[in-house]
Amino acid sequence: MKASWAGESYSQALSSPENAAIHLQMVLDEIEKNNIKLALTSSTSVKALETWQQSRPGLFITGIQTRDDGKPILSPDSLKLYFDNNQVNVLGELGLQYAGVSPDDPMMKPYYQVAEDNGIPICLHTGLGPPGGPHTFAPKFRTTLGKPTLFEPVLVRHPKMKAFLAHAGWPYISETIAMMYIYPKLYTDIGVLNWALPKEAFYTALQQLMDAGFGKRIMFGTDQMLWPGAISIAVRTIKEAPFLSEEEKRDILYNNAARFLELSPEAITNHHK
Repeated sequence: MKASWAGESYSQALSSPENAAIHLQMVLDEIEKNNIKLALTSSTSVKALETWQQSRPGLFITGIQTRDDGKPILSPDSLKLYFDNNQVNVLGELGLQYAGVSPDDPMMKPYYQVAEDNGIPICLHTGLGPPGGPHTFAPKFRTTLGKPTLFEPVLVRHPKMKAFLAHAGWPYISETIAMMYIYPKLYTDIGVLNWALPKEAFYTALQQLMDAGFGKRIMFGTDQMLWPGAISIAVRTIKEAPFLSEEEKRDILYNNAARFLELSPEAITNHHK
């Protein structure tokens, strides 16, 4: 299957592996090739997360995704239990937009409370989705539900929440900038933008975030989904960004995520080795 995200981007040649086992191995190969030391993977299956964790202990941290109705696959109590046992590390990616659900929907209140009380990071899907989604796999998807400002009431109620916006809210970059300015603890990632968009479009968005002063809160990601080859494209796109200094590239590729995840000095030293 070709990458349906590609459009006019430079990733049109990407194809997906035949099955889950081959996919995992291809991801591991890409991780090795690009010297990636820690990666977040999320799923609607706890068993799938266990498989990835066991494939290379210490490499993956895990997140739970949402079901078709927008609810996370674990109950709030189960989320805390799995988090305490280090079986799940992140609440998300929360794909509420695909289910036609706003981030401030009442059904999410107990999840947000558990996350804030226990320091569980939250990853919220923002921005767009695959072209044609409402007419195929996500009939309730609405573009406007991807606006980052819809998350604001949640952040107001939960000042200690640790959260980041997946995909930087693109194309609502001005809203992402406003949110990150008002809420200094809020981070963003640039997954999918760095390989699924035309390079010029991605660089324009990244430049806007950098110019706004958020170079210390932008985290690298890929959201490679079914196309492991996107990982190398995403890494290369950051390394080749003409407006980023070497320090800024290092922040995006590692330092910012290490700070967000509160990695120990020992873990950071280990990664640098």
